[in-house]
Amino acid sequence: MKKISILALSFILLIACDPEYTPKPKGYFRIETPAPKYQEFSEDCPFSFDYNQAARLKSKGRCWYDIKYPSLRATVQLTYRKVTENNLDTLLGEGHELAYKHTVKADGIQEKLFLNEDKRVYGLFYQLQGDAATSMQFFMTDSTQHFLRGVLYYYATPNADSLRPVNRFMEAEMIRMIESLEWKN
Repeated sequence: MKKISILALSFILLIACDPEYTPKPKGYFRIETPAPKYQEFSEDCPFSFDYNQAARLKSKGRCWYDIKYPSLRATVQLTYRKVTENNLDTLLGEGHELAYKHTVKADGIQEKLFLNEDKRVYGLFYQLQGDAATSMQFFMTDSTQHFLRGVLYYYATPNADSLRPVNRFMEAEMIRMIESLEWKN
């Protein structure tokens, strides 16, 4: 009787096993991005632009701001500097240098030139590929009075694959900021 029980149990275990099992690949959570509804940045600063209503604005003084996207754990840090006759080259050099500082971890970097003659807005938008601490940066100027720099940071471990949908969304957000940017005199 004991042999029959062991034989029956072995037979059941063999039938219960799935010979075509394949392990599931590691997945990522679905990330919901906010709706593209915009409002105007209308603080007491020499510039204005559009930003998402889902974002929260935090002043850091001197027209430096954090635009926080809480649901995405993302922040666009904005720094404004007044252009003088002696500092434009320094500001442009720093903007370029700070973007290229991240190429140590990045797989590559793309630059996109923005020129808006009507609004006197000129600048560069940087996109870094790979697992860099920041995936996007920009600087904009009118070349005579104003200089604005923006940097995107995530409060998460940089992983380009898992952040891809958020990066697409944030790229559109930052380009909206750039294209709607106007200087106040």
